[in-house]
Amino acid sequence: MPELILKPGTLKELWLLPPAPGGSRKYLAGGTDLVSGSNAGMDASQVWVDISDIKELKGIRETKNSLIIGSGVKISELSGSGLISRWLPALRSAIPHFASPSLRNMATIGGNAATASPCADGVCALCAERADVWLELGGKKRKIALQNFFSGPKKTVLRRDELITAFEVPKWKHAGVYLKLGPRAYFGIAKASVAVALELDGEKVRSASITLASVSPVPLMAVKTANYLKGRVLNYDNARTAAALVKTEVSPITDARSEAAYRREMSGVLLERALNSVILTGRMSQVAG
Repeated sequence: MPELILKPGTLKELWLLPPAPGGSRKYLAGGTDLVSGSNAGMDASQVWVDISDIKELKGIRETKNSLIIGSGVKISELSGSGLISRWLPALRSAIPHFASPSLRNMATIGGNAATASPCADGVCALCAERADVWLELGGKKRKIALQNFFSGPKKTVLRRDELITAFEVPKWKHAGVYLKLGPRAYFGIAKASVAVALELDGEKVRSASITLASVSPVPLMAVKTANYLKGRVLNYDNARTAAALVKTEVSPITDARSEAAYRREMSGVLLERALNSVILTGRMSQVAG
């Protein structure tokens, strides 16, 4: 545990804090990763800054063209948001797969990104939703595409003492699905996951975003596979071809949870299932209409 825990009430107060002696400070929000890492001896930082009560990091709001999700929003809050349900179907689909209900009440979406785990559920879905991330340091802000935020396992482009303040996600009409393969239903760490967001024009794919987790050092944007689908009719044959193509884009490893070859194969299986679910949903909507 750190020698000192500070708790500013606002971002202005946060940036008035002195630098941490001897190294970077760590930010504490939900604490699901930081506290467990500290207990396991994986964090030796001397100063933690508790940002859990900073109002500027809270809430989900709507602008003309986007949703702004505060980095301090709990995962459980996402599931209860009408804005998330309306505009971000891939993220909405991912929420039940995120850890356990008790952890969803503690963990924040900002922490899910800052941890930079290759298997993070929320991050995988947000990348497919084409999210940007807002970063702030000393009152100076910058925005980058979330897919460019990660530089390796447990590594990000965050500068020393820089903070994730929000995610900005465009509002666009699309279908979205998140599927995950884990050691047990929902709660386990993923062996492989896929998030799909498809903009449809009738039966054709106008644009596609496909992200995979646990099959590369960082969340993987399957660009070749998405480009293959663009302009094509979304049918079972094209879904099968996309599934074969995505297996050439992943670079999984073998670890305690799964073998690389199995992860590669299941990447294709999950993508085909996700695309087929969009096909089925679209047909059901047409019948209902």
